[in-house]
Amino acid sequence: MNTLRLALPGAALSGVLLVTGVTPAVAASDAPAETVTAQVGPMVTKAQKVKKLGSLTGNSGASRDRWFDALTQHKKGKASIKKYRFDWGTDYCSGAPEKISGGYDFTFACYRHDFGYRNYKKTVGKKAFKNYHKPRIDKAFHTDMKFVCGKKFWADPYTPSQRKKLKSACLKTAKKYYEAVVALG
Repeated sequence: MNTLRLALPGAALSGVLLVTGVTPAVAASDAPAETVTAQVGPMVTKAQKVKKLGSLTGNSGASRDRWFDALTQHKKGKASIKKYRFDWGTDYCSGAPEKISGGYDFTFACYRHDFGYRNYKKTVGKKAFKNYHKPRIDKAFHTDMKFVCGKKFWADPYTPSQRKKLKSACLKTAKKYYEAVVALG
């Protein structure tokens, strides 16, 4: 972390603003000193950012686990993920219910999907996103939701036949959400 101390006492002479650095003995005692703190770290190239995005938005359980780890690092303010300057904003499932009957919750599937969309669009542009990354991110979204639908509940309050119906309904909902993002996303 580098700290920059800027002293900007100035004098207006003949309508021209003259900015000079003045020694403290000459500067007015009531002139505030401004401190600017900048975090300097290794620069991340576009190629490195795209590679990291690929590892966090892939269609696999390992990629999903890496994304959860990155989310945890982000929430803790870790430099190892902060340096990528990812957009972690989300509207989750864009108005569609994240939580559905039977205890199934698509919140994080929607969050990871938003993460992929927002960051690829900003990094590679909308055209490259649509042509090269959107189909993979949408497929990963569908896989994440199916993973949620396959969840086993400890001390399940539903009978096996009820759970089977709820799981089937969950998978149908996942398919509808997937079809919606493919068509409208």
